[in-house]
Amino acid sequence: MPSPRYFFNHFMPFTGYPYTGAPTACNLCGSTRSVTVAETDRRLKTLRSIACEQCGLIRTDPMPTPAELANYYATAYRADYQLAFAGGPPRNHLNRSAREATFRANLLAPKLKPGARVLDFGSGSGEFLAAARAKGCEAIGVEPGRDYAAYARKQHGVEVLDDADDARFPAGHFDVITTHHVMEHLRDPADVMVRLSRWLKPDGVLYAAVPNMAATGKPPHERFHFAHVHGFVRETFDLTARRAGLVPHPDYWREDTTVVYAKTDAPVGALAVPGLAQRLAVDLKPMPAGAYLASGAWIWPMLRRNAKAVRDTFVAR
Repeated sequence: MPSPRYFFNHFMPFTGYPYTGAPTACNLCGSTRSVTVAETDRRLKTLRSIACEQCGLIRTDPMPTPAELANYYATAYRADYQLAFAGGPPRNHLNRSAREATFRANLLAPKLKPGARVLDFGSGSGEFLAAARAKGCEAIGVEPGRDYAAYARKQHGVEVLDDADDARFPAGHFDVITTHHVMEHLRDPADVMVRLSRWLKPDGVLYAAVPNMAATGKPPHERFHFAHVHGFVRETFDLTARRAGLVPHPDYWREDTTVVYAKTDAPVGALAVPGLAQRLAVDLKPMPAGAYLASGAWIWPMLRRNAKAVRDTFVAR
């Protein structure tokens, strides 16, 4: 069980997180100009989020350093966001992951043929890898979370790498690549998308999903997390893919920032979305933290999250 200091550092409202970080340029377009969109996160902890003035990509400022982010994911992330204090994946995660894996496998069924090469980048506890292998695919995962990767290997018998740099796979190696709710956690999501595109066959497909920062039904405070160092909307997610030589595949279902992409040889064009940053600064601006706390508006989101955790724990897969 984590120490009292851990709970203070990660859950105490109106305090900052235990990191120093450093300013960074936008990973998508390279611009250093930005506007502030939020000063707190969903726990009412101090966390500054900015949107790039040129393209609109949201990022944490200051950005955690590579060492700080690696330490956070090795020691705190799973407990922070999935209440996995014991090390392995909790039941609510496994049930939710199994449902999502079934959905993803059904969506990509036209490409998940026997012998197809499949990569799941950020494979978690391995449910999608197991679903792909059940269809006769050659499936491999990349998962830096040691406990979850170990669970996937033991429970599903799948191959999972701890990491994969640019040289790990040859160009055009995979028929299908998937990455589900991973890009928002990365310091360099646009660069990683380029890497994944390079590994994809010319006629392959890349399924990518991230939380949609513009989704309705959530108060602004609920959209910012320390673990999510980048935030996407439909325009910036497509621009990230476009930079990597990818466009939405017309034959597949899409919902905002859950997309199946295909390769294209068309020129990339300008990495800019004029006016998007200013719009996001207005649309995502939370009410002052003290006023939000006093209003009681946080009670319903808290109850909703708890109800979801209970459902995912006890509802059968």
